[in-house]
Amino acid sequence: MSGTVITDLRRRGAVDPGRLLAGPLRGVGLQRLDPGRSTEVAADGVEHALYVTAGSGLAEPPEDAVHPDHPERADAGLPLVEGTAVVLPLGSRTVLTAGTAGLEYFHALLAVPASFAYPPEASPEEGDPR
Repeated sequence: MSGTVITDLRRRGAVDPGRLLAGPLRGVGLQRLDPGRSTEVAADGVEHALYVTAGSGLAEPPEDAVHPDHPERADAGLPLVEGTAVVLPLGSRTVLTAGTAGLEYFHALLAVPASFAYPPEASPEEGDPR
């Protein structure tokens, strides 16, 4: 199997698949959060796919997020347990908080082509710095 590369993500943490693969995949890795720790994941110009491999936690909207149907409150969040998958489409954000045993998840980062970054009806005007 010439050209085959095997990487132990538990030892290495993350890799750049762009060295070997064509396409939108920009990063893959195994991430860990210690018990009670949090991290924000923002899909600004990229999309994220997360898969919980161990532990538990919660995926919640950031503090400044407002639910469109109920401006007075945001969603309560999504419980994360082993086997849970979360996809963050372009423009979305979440805060991951590890439970008492910590949280381990596989994280894939996908580039979004510029032509998809803005739907035709929301395309920035000429000269708009967005």
